Amino acid sequence: MPRPGWLQGLLSVWLTLWLAVFSPHPAAAFLGGGLSIEQERQIGEEFAMQLQQYYLIINDPFLVSYINRLGQRLVSQIGPQPFTYRFHLLEDPTMNAFAVPGGYIYVTTGFIRMMEREGELAGVLAHEIAHIHGRHLTRQLERSRVVNVASVLGALAGLLVGVGPLTQALMVGSMAAGEASMLKYSREHEAEADALGIRWMAKAGYDPRDMMSVYRKMGRQRWFEGSDLPVYLSTHPDINSRIVDLAHHLSAYEQPRVGRNDPDFPFFVLKLESLVGRPAQLLRRTSQDLERRPQDPAVHYGRALALAKLQRPEEALAAFRQALKLAPGHPLITRDLAIFHFEGTRFAEAQPLFEELLRRDPGDATSLYYLARIARERRQTAQALTLLEKAHRLNPSFVEVYLDLGTLYGEKGDLGLAHYYLGLHSLMTKAYPTALFHFRKAAEHLSASDRRLAEARRQVARLQKMKVKVAN
Repeated sequence: MPRPGWLQGLLSVWLTLWLAVFSPHPAAAFLGGGLSIEQERQIGEEFAMQLQQYYLIINDPFLVSYINRLGQRLVSQIGPQPFTYRFHLLEDPTMNAFAVPGGYIYVTTGFIRMMEREGELAGVLAHEIAHIHGRHLTRQLERSRVVNVASVLGALAGLLVGVGPLTQALMVGSMAAGEASMLKYSREHEAEADALGIRWMAKAGYDPRDMMSVYRKMGRQRWFEGSDLPVYLSTHPDINSRIVDLAHHLSAYEQPRVGRNDPDFPFFVLKLESLVGRPAQLLRRTSQDLERRPQDPAVHYGRALALAKLQRPEEALAAFRQALKLAPGHPLITRDLAIFHFEGTRFAEAQPLFEELLRRDPGDATSLYYLARIARERRQTAQALTLLEKAHRLNPSFVEVYLDLGTLYGEKGDLGLAHYYLGLHSLMTKAYPTALFHFRKAAEHLSASDRRLAEARRQVARLQKMKVKVAN
């Protein structure tokens, strides 16, 4: 959870953003009307940048690819959209999900860890997509007509952080406690999001009853936690009434219905658990599952991940091999086995596995990255740079690629590209003063014909607008 020390900076950034977006003059204190599509995009982009400073966004390629593939499957049921939808995993133990104007949707790892089927995750994503599709926050603002900037700022920050002392601190100096109801979704908006969500779920092949399953889990969690409601319930109120309303919607769907369930979902959950959970607990869980499902490759895979984290390499290797024996050629098991070998400096074992993955999927940026790392270890700089540049083009959000590119170009003496890629790495790892330093240097050294010069200058202007300063 963020510490209180960041509050002043976050409030300052949000106040600057809202003034810039809504006010006819920088000194204006009141807002009128709703948001344009472009303004919503701007809010989403700026909020995403700020959120990264205080919460860890999971960037594992498989996990990111999986949740976005699922999200886009649901979006494709709607038709043409003014936004590009982006789906993110937020490392946080609470049971929460929220949508930000402009197409940004966040789900916490704590929420996913309570899910048993892909349909439950599809239900949450479909509901959040509906909030953005229906522009519900914009409609709430339009109803208010005149809103104090500080009140909106505090209320929106409170929505995303949740109830408790931290929210109260965010609301100090504003009327946010009174205005929060303006930004919370109304029952009308919740009903609309539920109705649209189950429609899109059904069209995409999921059992819409899985949305009901998630709501019931939320209700149980509320009683379990007593008066401290899960954050999701504080932003999506009246859960009992919504369960009743949802039951009426579901009556239109035939029973029983077998919903689709991507076979990668168990691997998705186990991979997530290995990143944010405790390896000893994961080992106990998979050992118990192994007694009931000894032929399930996902169980052996999860066991291998836990054993690797617990520094038990021989047992981990045996579990990886058993998983692959049960699911020959499975790309995720193969990739994590290759990474396991790489991290143990067994490059001769890792390289053929990565090469096989690339033969099957030339767009596998993760395999390209690790093959580049192996080439670098062997001092094959030109080959490493070629592979890293290709990985960067295929997956621009692959953070580690930028550090390696910047370092290798620096070793070659190409200062323009070295600073450019180190700037991107600093930007994505939230080191904004360092990013500004590198982008300024990149703008000095890149040639006028280099397409990256314009981007370096754009980032300098953007960071300066955020009042980022380079330490002396």
